Amino acid sequence: MKNQTKSNHQSRRESLLFKYGIIGFVEIIVFITIFVAITSALTKKPVEKVYTEGIEQIIDMSVYNVEDWFTNKVEVLKMYQTAVAGGTTSREDIKNNIKVKTKPNGFEYVMIFWDDATGAKDGGPETYNTKGGISTVGILSKEYWKMHKEKDVEVWLESPRQANVGGFTMPLFVRSDFIDEKTGKTVHGGMVGFLELGPIDKLGKQFYKTGNVSIYDDKNEIRAGNDVRALEDTSNLVFFEKKCELANKEWTIVVTLEESEFLEISRDLRFNSVFGGLIVALILVICELLIIRVIIKKFDAIKANIDNLNSGDKDLTKRLEVLHNNEISKIKVSVNDFIGNLQDTVKGIGDANQNLKDIFNKVKERLDESKLQMNNIYDEIQIATTTLSNEDRCVVNTSESVNQISENIKALNEMIFTQASAISQASSSIEEMIGNISSVSDFVGRMANEFGALNSATVEGMEKNKIVNELLQVVLSQSKSLQETNTIISTISSQTNLLSMNAMIESAHAGDAGKGFAVVAEEIRKLADTSATQSKSIGENLKKISEYISKVVESATISNQAFELVASKTSNTSELVESIKQAMDEQSAGSKQLLEALALMKNISSNVQTSSKEIEEGANEIVSSVVSLKQSSATMSSNFNRIVNTTNSTKSTTESIQVLAEEMSSAVDNISKKIYEFKV
Repeated sequence: MKNQTKSNHQSRRESLLFKYGIIGFVEIIVFITIFVAITSALTKKPVEKVYTEGIEQIIDMSVYNVEDWFTNKVEVLKMYQTAVAGGTTSREDIKNNIKVKTKPNGFEYVMIFWDDATGAKDGGPETYNTKGGISTVGILSKEYWKMHKEKDVEVWLESPRQANVGGFTMPLFVRSDFIDEKTGKTVHGGMVGFLELGPIDKLGKQFYKTGNVSIYDDKNEIRAGNDVRALEDTSNLVFFEKKCELANKEWTIVVTLEESEFLEISRDLRFNSVFGGLIVALILVICELLIIRVIIKKFDAIKANIDNLNSGDKDLTKRLEVLHNNEISKIKVSVNDFIGNLQDTVKGIGDANQNLKDIFNKVKERLDESKLQMNNIYDEIQIATTTLSNEDRCVVNTSESVNQISENIKALNEMIFTQASAISQASSSIEEMIGNISSVSDFVGRMANEFGALNSATVEGMEKNKIVNELLQVVLSQSKSLQETNTIISTISSQTNLLSMNAMIESAHAGDAGKGFAVVAEEIRKLADTSATQSKSIGENLKKISEYISKVVESATISNQAFELVASKTSNTSELVESIKQAMDEQSAGSKQLLEALALMKNISSNVQTSSKEIEEGANEIVSSVVSLKQSSATMSSNFNRIVNTTNSTKSTTESIQVLAEEMSSAVDNISKKIYEFKV
């Protein structure tokens, strides 16, 4: 009873009429809001366009009014110029005409000048004006005069300035050409009218409720309307501007409008749209509630029938009663068809659930076997991981050893190359040494021959020295005989012819040393009276010769001893030279054997170097292979790590599947219990 009361309370709180009424009301409010937003967006631009087009027409009209005012003043000034200067060629008439002609409306006064009337103080032309005066101040510094002389302008307008009588004026220049009455030539000049700017203020006006037209000159000074540019706060105004060309000057027309007036129509339209939308929404909600109420009554009848069908025993053999052929009856037919389909579905689910239960039991058995096999695989993979790590370390160690061997082979190759170079250098040096030894051997042979000849010459010299020594002994004996003879000559000086003959004979025996005797004999023969004196002199000379001969004999003896010593030394030296020659021959033979050994070593070194290069290339290939092996080992290790990770994930997945299978088996059991509650 308590549960029934709670159910009725919830039913009243969740009434379809209230629920769908609120939903319908919200839908209508949303629809109306979207409608109002679209309406406002669609009407905002047209309203703005209308306002903008109206303001553009106003600003165009204001520009036209200013330009028309200026054009009118130019035409007025030209007409006045024609009235003053037209139809006459007399300058005096022009001066008088401008005095008596009434100045045109809108001008403070007008003056005229011609270029050749240079009577002003600054050297420029004099001017004649409507006030009846003649100005000699000059106009050379005036802007319109400069443009008249430099550009020959037709019309020139200067900026506004303070007028002499108060207010503002603006000089307007119009070019004039005059015909001189005396010369008949054209004289250039011009007319300047000083515009009154007071009347232009009427061109500024008000429009709409808050619209205002303001006119600014080329110096940005206000000339008509309100000075809106001088306002401190312009955030509430919408500005529109347009330029206006007045001859050589540019004026600005500014149109302003308050933003509140600009948006007033769109605000009114949005307000009316929202108010009307709310009324329409209220009417639609009431109509929707009435329709929902009628539909809910029909569904209440269906609910009563379904409550009767659902008697609490979950009997799917019961059906709703169908009395009419309307939409509600079609719903009842659909409900009956649904119950029939549900009955068939529950039967099928029951059968399928039993099959599913049997399959889950088999799957659970398979999962238990898979878990056991996965545990065995996991253990084997752990052992393989350890083995692979050991093999990886062995590969790394092998790589390091092979790299070290490669470095050692490279060093050995460099040493072999150095050794081969050294052997080549040694071979070259030994070949050079063999050549030197051969040269020395030849030189020693020649020296031995020379020493032989020297020894023979020494022996011959000893023999000749011995003969000379014997001859010196004979000469020494003969020198003593000469002394005795000289004594005899001194006693027989009277026998001149005989002494002379003897002297010639003795001189012949004496050789070169006896030439003096021949001279003496000749002199004796010629000078017999002086023979005694010369004899004494000859005796002294013979004594000295004897002494010299004695010294020569001593020297010859010493020379003989020296020759004997030289002969002895020469003989010993010859023996030594012969020994050296034999040693050099032996050295040459040994060097040739050494050269042959070096050549053999050079060939062996070349072969070793070639083999070393082949070994180095092989070592490089081994290093490359080891690097590839290392990379392969790293790749295999990485792949094996992925296998381990995959195996771990598979193991975890298998365990999760086993847990899920147990949970699903339990769920199948629960489904079976629920299915058995239905009566089919």
